[in-house]
This record gives sequence, C-alpha cells and structure tokens, in this order.
Amino acid sequence: MNGLPQGSVLSPTLFNLYTNDLPVTGSLKFIYADDICWTKQAQRYSELECCLSLDMVHMASYCRLWRLKPSPMKTVTSVFHLLNTSAARELRVHMEGQQLLHDPNPVYLGMTLDRTLSCRQHLTKTAGKLQSQNNLMMKLAGPCWGANANTLRSSALALCYSVWQNAQCGNVPRMSAL
Repeated sequence: MNGLPQGSVLSPTLFNLYTNDLPVTGSLKFIYADDICWTKQAQRYSELECCLSLDMVHMASYCRLWRLKPSPMKTVTSVFHLLNTSAARELRVHMEGQQLLHDPNPVYLGMTLDRTLSCRQHLTKTAGKLQSQNNLMMKLAGPCWGANANTLRSSALALCYSVWQNAQCGNVPRMSAL
C-alpha cells in the first residue's frame, strides 16, 4: 500500500514533493494538493483536443512510473468562451483510452465555473446556501427564543461569513479549456 494519510497537515506538502517532476506539457498546469487543472488557450477546438489528449498520454505514463492512479471518471473537460454558436460543443479528450466526460459547469477547488466565467452559477448556489443559513439565524433571533447578542454574532460568523468567504470570484483568463 502506498499513499498519504487523508487529512494530514503534511499530506499536501509531501504530495507536492513527490510530484515535483511532473512532465512538461503543451498546456499550463494549476496544482493544489492532488487537484491538477490543465488549461490551454487556442483558436480551434481541434487544437485543444489534440494538445490536451497528448498531455493526458504524458500524465498517464508519468502516473504509471510513479505508481499513481489517475481517475478518468472524476476528470472532466470544459470550455470557457463567449461564442454562443459553440455553446453546446464538447471536447473529445481521452485518458487511458477512455473519453473524458464534459461538464459545462465544473467545480474546481470549491468554485463552480461557467463558460463565460461570470460566476453566475457559483453565486446562485452561494445565495441559496446563504438563504438557508439566514433562515437559521432568524430562528435564533426570533421572539420565542431570542438568543443574546454574542450568540447571534458568533452564529452569524460561523454560518454566513464562511459561505460568503467561499463565494469570492477571482480573475480567470477569458478563453481557455479545462
């Protein structure tokens, strides 16, 4: 058996050291712990498909060498663009002989992405979570029970602030494939 204990403070650092020699690929890599995102900017879908499929071949070879097991079932492709005529187009990228699933709204590091990178999907989900947390706050502050100010403040921070903190949408390149 090989691997690192899940949840250990050292696991992400040790994994990064173990995979420090990832192969050079035609696309950029964004890595956080064991989540790797390949991104490629191109004018044509065929160029994206060719580059990303070739990168998957290199990664599969690397993984076999270092006894890592990639998960084609958890790996998805997405395209980010502003062309409405190509909105339904899916990439044909393969990993270990299996075509990767296409997800128009992938979740990466807790953030739901959409093809225009407007964060609309992510903010809609976050608004729903905040509404749910606000309902709990209303119960705490209601006339029947009426928690004191310190309890309400602590509850608000724990329930709502953490949801809002995760909703922040950063700047992401406008045209890329994942």
